[in-house]
Parts: sequence; structure tokens; C-alpha cells
Amino acid sequence: MDFKLKKKMIMLKQIFTWWHRQTLGTFLKTLFHGKFVGKDKYGNKYYKSKKDERWVVYSKNIEASKITSDW
Repeated sequence: MDFKLKKKMIMLKQIFTWWHRQTLGTFLKTLFHGKFVGKDKYGNKYYKSKKDERWVVYSKNIEASKITSDW
């Protein structure tokens, strides 16, 4: 599989599937309203909005038990 096709497949997978880190809605919310708070040892990225809403964008597999209690 050539590189361009593989890149397009990954992009489509990321847009349409929730189990691939984030959905399109989460991506847009993060882009327009998210303030990056930090990153943990697993590579998960933490965001916060002005309304004190918090969310996580997972780095690989979605595993909520790996989220630290201080978050």
C-alpha cells in the first residue's frame, strides 16, 4: 500500500470511529475550545474548556483505568 493511500485511510478511520482516539466532534471541540492541560506517562493528552469541562484524548488503546486519580 502506498504512503498516500495509507495516510488517507488513517484519516478516514480517525474521523469516523470513536475507538481510534477521538471522533470528529471531539477533534473539533478540542481544536476550538480545548486548552491543553498536560500529558501522562501513557501519552494520553488532557484538555479543559473555559466551562471547566475536562476530557482525554487517548494515545493508543482506550483504557480508562490508566487515567490518574488527580485528573
